[in-house]
Amino acid sequence: MPARKNKALYPLSEMYSHPIKLSVGIVVYNGIEHIRSALDSIVRQTYKNMELVVVDGGSEDGTQTILNEYAQHISVLVCEPDKGIYDAMNKVCSLATGDWLIFLGCDDVLLDALDKMVEQMSDPDAVYYGDVVLRSSGNIYGGKYSKHRLARMNFCHQAVFYPRSVYKKYCYSLEYKWLADYAYNIKLFGVGIPFHYLGEVVSVYNDKGGSSLGDAEFEKEKLELIRSSLGRSYALIERIRRPISKVYRSMVPR
Repeated sequence: MPARKNKALYPLSEMYSHPIKLSVGIVVYNGIEHIRSALDSIVRQTYKNMELVVVDGGSEDGTQTILNEYAQHISVLVCEPDKGIYDAMNKVCSLATGDWLIFLGCDDVLLDALDKMVEQMSDPDAVYYGDVVLRSSGNIYGGKYSKHRLARMNFCHQAVFYPRSVYKKYCYSLEYKWLADYAYNIKLFGVGIPFHYLGEVVSVYNDKGGSSLGDAEFEKEKLELIRSSLGRSYALIERIRRPISKVYRSMVPR
């Protein structure tokens, strides 16, 4: 590890003898409809000190043919069956070598904001996050999170940069099909990992993907996850909020 200067006085880009390296991870299974757009968005990035790690779960729809077309832009490509999206994401974590790692869905688009994000990263052990554009509406989703807000809703994974000290130490649970990333963030908050909000729009997120279907197993355990990681008071507030929110949604015209 290169010698570091005082991080309170210097931006991180000046604390290392090399530019900050970013890893972008994509996990995909039969994503032929969107994977080319996702890959093109990475190829177009003006920030160049980055690697692309792709884990394909054994696609049978032609996705692997497209991945092979982009071979010169992919640092690591693994094509093999897996146990689901979070098993594939754990593989990405084991293969990535960047100072920070961000995940992009095969149906998402990475905006050209990496330069602006890197300029503001000053703590090598902190998680940094920004905003996303929701594909369905064009609205911006994001903003600053507190424990209270995290108990209600998750960060958008496609705008979160995890430092190597985090993604190499903590794994995604295979217990949850769609919301293990939510459980992951709750756990990181609970163990005291610093999260810093940077007001940059990082990606276009497909908010009609798999996670929009909900995750029954996660919902059964969410209150206990909040209690054990964020504290009893946040779990109590969420327990009270849930039925009120359900009644409100039932009254809103669709």
